Amino acid sequence: MPLAYYVHDLNPIIVQVTESIALRWYGLSYVAAFFVGWWILRLLIRRDYFALPEDKLTDFVTYAALFGVLLGGRLGYMLLYDAENFFRDPLIILPFRKGGMSGMASHGGIAGLVLFTLVYARIYKMSWTGLGDNLVVVAPLGIFFGRMANFINGELYG
Repeated sequence: MPLAYYVHDLNPIIVQVTESIALRWYGLSYVAAFFVGWWILRLLIRRDYFALPEDKLTDFVTYAALFGVLLGGRLGYMLLYDAENFFRDPLIILPFRKGGMSGMASHGGIAGLVLFTLVYARIYKMSWTGLGDNLVVVAPLGIFFGRMANFINGELYG
């Protein structure tokens, strides 16, 4: 029965630059997700399906990535899975202290993105649900890239 089991033998590192610096599939998956999301949202703007002006799109995606997905995902992980250590030393939220994004929660990223878009919509007097309607178009692609990186890292079972 050679197909009855799978032996994970994929390297999570694409290129090792130094002993402590490496390009990883996980990081590349985030970059790919944000770029593809930006590209599709730009197409939606050009077809008049998205109320955001095209000149604000790059800033919107950048801030959504930083404050919504990354900060929300990291904070969600810390509060849900490592709260004791987080409350003892809040600076452990900064992932580069240990080299890389150690600990992200997808539900924290979703909550962070919801909160970010709510604030963004209020500041720029836009429809919050209109922003959300367009983000749900690109979100599955972001989740796809993340899950591929999870698979390469050997983090998915079953």
